[in-house]
Amino acid sequence: MWWFRPKPKPEPERDVAERLDDLEDDVKHINRRFTRLQQQVTRWAREYDEDLDDDLEDEDEVLSEIQKRRSANG
Repeated sequence: MWWFRPKPKPEPERDVAERLDDLEDDVKHINRRFTRLQQQVTRWAREYDEDLDDDLEDEDEVLSEIQKRRSANG
């Protein structure tokens, strides 16, 4: 049994202009994907910030209630 795979056949030579076109298309695709990821992260950050704002408002209400009760008893 032969342990090594046969060598793959080399790809035929491509024109330089064709390769550059492929690379440009790839760069455009990557930039589109990156833009989508940035948009998604921005959305998540906004949702996270809104959640933090809600939490802070809740804490403020709790702290104000504690202060009211302390001043009423004191």
